[in-house]
Amino acid sequence: MPKEIRPVQMHTMEQLLAPLGVTNQYKGLHIMSFNPGDIEVPILHPFRSDHFFLTLVHEGELSINANLLEYNLKKNNILMVAPNTVRQFLNVSPDCRLTSIIFTSAYLSATSIHTKNVEAFDFLSSQVNPLLVIDQEPADNLISIMKILESKMDNRNDLAFQDEVVLSIFTGFIYEIGALYQKQQKIAEVKGTRKEELTFRFLKILPQHFKEERSVQAYAAMLNITPKYLSQTVKEITGKTAGEFIDEIVILEAKVALNDPSLTIAQIATYLNFADQFFFSKFFKKQCGTSPSKYRQTP
Repeated sequence: MPKEIRPVQMHTMEQLLAPLGVTNQYKGLHIMSFNPGDIEVPILHPFRSDHFFLTLVHEGELSINANLLEYNLKKNNILMVAPNTVRQFLNVSPDCRLTSIIFTSAYLSATSIHTKNVEAFDFLSSQVNPLLVIDQEPADNLISIMKILESKMDNRNDLAFQDEVVLSIFTGFIYEIGALYQKQQKIAEVKGTRKEELTFRFLKILPQHFKEERSVQAYAAMLNITPKYLSQTVKEITGKTAGEFIDEIVILEAKVALNDPSLTIAQIATYLNFADQFFFSKFFKKQCGTSPSKYRQTP
């Protein structure tokens, strides 16, 4: 039976916490404050996760690539990454300090926010722009809430109803983030343009279809615009054309797959829906300047 190909690895919450020495987490919820540079075995390759990841930078800078867009986080910046998003940690300054809260979809669903107040849930479901830039006061407030939440999680066995208390505080935290997101979105709606919205829509559907569709025409049809307008718009907003983004995500998946020696080049070509190994190798060499086999031999 042929091996299932999953080039960009899916990490569970437990797998991501292990390098930090964390061996357990609270029912799909965990909070941690740390310096990424102190992690003994950092995760540097592109990966996906099965949970939400929200990080607030206190000091220094951190660069993360999420779905082919690079985000440079500075003090009082928040990045929200949804499950299944391809991300990669790029650079971290020596003085970087951050607090992250990670939680599963199941734990988020327990808050019932999505049924009580849909707009408070938008910032996690739409992921149009996952970066929040806030002032010092709201940043301090969020840190205080996370500290209280962490304390309750650590001492949940001391009193009755601690699970309910933790869930209640977490729900309040999500509402706080949702309010800040809405405030930023209202400002963005005034300053933003239809071209920015179109670009984010393209980048959102690209990871869902790139294995089957690699033409600008296909994505333009999905967005009900012309291929020329799509490429011009994406180029204007990001500095790259739509075609360059398509090629980039295919190469990203291909490189990670090639790092698995148990997979043949033919298998990878089939997984990425190339007609055969020859066409895949030709595409790879054009984009990377070397053949897939030679790329594998590079240390």
